[in-house]
Amino acid sequence: MNLEFGRKLRTLRGARGMTQEQLAGRLGVSPQAVSKWETGAAAPDIGLLPGISVAFGATIDELFCLSDAEHLARVGQLLTDSRDLDAQTFSSAETLLQGILARCPDSALAALRLAELYEHRSETLTRQAVLYAKQAIRIAPEEKSGHSVLTRLLRGHGGDWTQTNTLEMVRYYRGLMKRVPDYQEGWRWLLEQLIGNGSLEEAREIVENNPVVRRHVLAKMWLGDIAYARGDGTEALRLWDECVGSAPDDWRPRAFRADRMVAMGRYGEAIRDYEAWLEKQPAPPYCDPYICMALLYEELRDLPKAIEQREAHRRLLREIGFEQGEAIDGVDREIARLQSALAETPGGKSTDQPT
Repeated sequence: MNLEFGRKLRTLRGARGMTQEQLAGRLGVSPQAVSKWETGAAAPDIGLLPGISVAFGATIDELFCLSDAEHLARVGQLLTDSRDLDAQTFSSAETLLQGILARCPDSALAALRLAELYEHRSETLTRQAVLYAKQAIRIAPEEKSGHSVLTRLLRGHGGDWTQTNTLEMVRYYRGLMKRVPDYQEGWRWLLEQLIGNGSLEEAREIVENNPVVRRHVLAKMWLGDIAYARGDGTEALRLWDECVGSAPDDWRPRAFRADRMVAMGRYGEAIRDYEAWLEKQPAPPYCDPYICMALLYEELRDLPKAIEQREAHRRLLREIGFEQGEAIDGVDREIARLQSALAETPGGKSTDQPT
């Protein structure tokens, strides 16, 4: 793909009597970058494509001769590799995806990539908003509005129910499950929203009487969630343990029980379940257990252990093919932050241990 583009770029540039240096100056890149494009050693960032298109009077599709599938894969890689997109890159990707979706309105992948693109932008804007919310709180800590904004931005606990309920999700998944009642995992999304919003009787009725849900490996996990929401922690623990015991070789009950142990403040038990998740999960492996354990060890003020988990996460990413980009950079930032905190901690760690 890069080689085809490089040949076309070299031909177009030659036809217009333009040097690599002139094209580079027009695009704001180095001549070496243009040289790499023309030899097929690299491809330009998506954000540069409109400028290249204008320079040669050719459409992006004409320049690249890419299929829609290749364009979608390219945008997906861009979102994986980049923490933030500049306005030009975002606009280029948006225009590209909207064009594909206009031609192929039934393309679920094009719609998904657009959703991911907007989510990516919202994460960028959220990070900026959090900084300003914290600044407002620092200046006027007694003002409620700053705390309310920060709680919404970081999905914190508390705040007004009008801001924290997920009834829109409930209504959406009720409708979805009427359309695809045999989609077992869809019931999971509905049940978790029902339980989280306190619609416990509706959730219990589904788990106990829907044959599709009864066969789910997590059925007793949800019954335990209902018991916990009703204030019966003992019954919840019994049902969660039964769920794990009924599928000892399945990673999912361990993963879901771990999250519930965190919610109960039983961090040691949660860590053991996350470790079991790592042992039992099939390929390709999930990174979540390492992230969760790093967060818990940091909360327990065991910074060396937290660093170990972040480093294990980074090794796994490299094993599955991530050598650079935001996936690696994000972990590196966390490791650097933890190492800095460790250097400032007398003795290197606290005596707190998982319970």
